[in-house]
Amino acid sequence: MFGLGRNSWLLVMVQPFAMAISSAIVLSSGFVGKALAPSPQWATLPISLMVVGLTIGAIPAALLMQRFGRKPIFLAAMLVSSLCSLLAAWAINQSQFALFLLAITGIGSTLAVVQQFRFAAIEGASHPSLGGRAVSILMLGSVAAAVIGTETTTFGRQLLAVDYAGSYALLSLSTLFAFVLLLFFKNHPETAAARQGASHFPISAIFKRPTLLIAIAAASVGYSVMAFVMTATPLAMHEIHLHSLASTKGVIQSHIMAMYLPSLITGELIRRFGSLKIIYAGLLAFLLSTAVGFAGADVLHYWWALVLLGLGWNFLFIGGTTLLAQNYRPEEKFKIQAINDFAIFILQATASFAAGAILFAQGWTAIIIIALIPTVLLILALSAYLLRARLA
Repeated sequence: MFGLGRNSWLLVMVQPFAMAISSAIVLSSGFVGKALAPSPQWATLPISLMVVGLTIGAIPAALLMQRFGRKPIFLAAMLVSSLCSLLAAWAINQSQFALFLLAITGIGSTLAVVQQFRFAAIEGASHPSLGGRAVSILMLGSVAAAVIGTETTTFGRQLLAVDYAGSYALLSLSTLFAFVLLLFFKNHPETAAARQGASHFPISAIFKRPTLLIAIAAASVGYSVMAFVMTATPLAMHEIHLHSLASTKGVIQSHIMAMYLPSLITGELIRRFGSLKIIYAGLLAFLLSTAVGFAGADVLHYWWALVLLGLGWNFLFIGGTTLLAQNYRPEEKFKIQAINDFAIFILQATASFAAGAILFAQGWTAIIIIALIPTVLLILALSAYLLRARLA
């Protein structure tokens, strides 16, 4: 169906349960951090360390899969994530901020493995031209993850003695279910070819391929700008502008759905118009998000700004991922995937860490202004590349 194989469809089913913890952390960890941290400025540190974990795990995840195949690493990641969720619950219950940070970092490192689902989905497509469609359909699974993660967070908030401890205890079951589903995953034969020639690929070769650089830049800007604004949003809405928790949850849920629901058409748009034009459209969505953010701080302003932010991320991330996969050979893929994800997550970690300090020091307007800078720079760089290609 849709040119996708068994593995791709299996990963679509796994995605909601493997990724639920991510949306839960986005919604709850700022509040947990504010309650446990010695200063409100450290409230967003848990989200930052989740992304630090992603960054730390990016290169090992790809290289371990190169050595052992995808399946055993996928399975190990689900077990570790479940244990870290239980550790987070215990840390909240015991008011241990440092231990909570350790648990969130561990979860982040397992999410680096989950990020490899998209490349496994591309490998499962029946034809290279269907790579964008494979990633798009996979991303739809994250819509369910947004609902599972946020609803589990609110349902479990007061389940135990301390707020949100029950949320993380329940979320440990989600990744255990993902583990069970992944028992049916089959390693792709291309892994063997990739293992044989990987050591001969020089990293410096990436800088000689403009399309690889654009692919990495698109996904990196998409993730870092999205993380910067999204990390600040719950605290800005609930703590600074005094909107209700229900309104805050609704905006975050809508944002996450806007990140993934466009995947219904993104793959087809990429097949029809090409990755570069979809990347450009994503940057324009970021510009519109900035304009709405400047316009005001009512719930509706937040809603539109975060929905447009999610749409822009979708186009940039799927467009960048598809462009990347179209421009490497099998023996290069694991190293390039590792470099790509490391670049994405180190910028995302920096952005999410800075968001809390900038928000409390300079306010919501400063968040919007800073988010505009990388967007404009990439628009200029991509425009120059497209112009040069047209004149060549």
